[in-house]
Amino acid sequence: MALRIGDEIALVIIKKASKAWLIMTSFDSSSFDRLTGLMTPVYFYESLSRLRSWAQRSDNPVTLIAINLKDLSDDQLLEVARELNSELRGGDLLARMAPKRFLLALVADQLGARQFLFRITNKIKEASNYQLIELSPSKDLAEALSEIDI
Repeated sequence: MALRIGDEIALVIIKKASKAWLIMTSFDSSSFDRLTGLMTPVYFYESLSRLRSWAQRSDNPVTLIAINLKDLSDDQLLEVARELNSELRGGDLLARMAPKRFLLALVADQLGARQFLFRITNKIKEASNYQLIELSPSKDLAEALSEIDI
């Protein structure tokens, strides 16, 4: 297997019938945050474009939630990322956009997004503020992102 510079390598040992097999897998580290394992901004925007296209075809709203955190240690940041990730449903997206900022894209209207926020605010006390915006089919993505602090 040929690897490019910058690829991450994961080694997995599988024991089967008293034989150990070594499997090497790689993934493009530019798609996922090294600390949290969440999407990076570039991968998030690519995925959001596909999600939004699907949502428009199926007549489902998409709502963005920006979460700004207080100063946290890496361990606390990782715990917040895990808590957020555990609340996602299929199709929802979560990315670490900056050292202390997360962005979620939920297949939900503002009411559903507010219910999501209620659940996570009870779990995550480290957030300093949240911003929420529903993406209407006619709203330009760049315009919507300029309305939230990312």
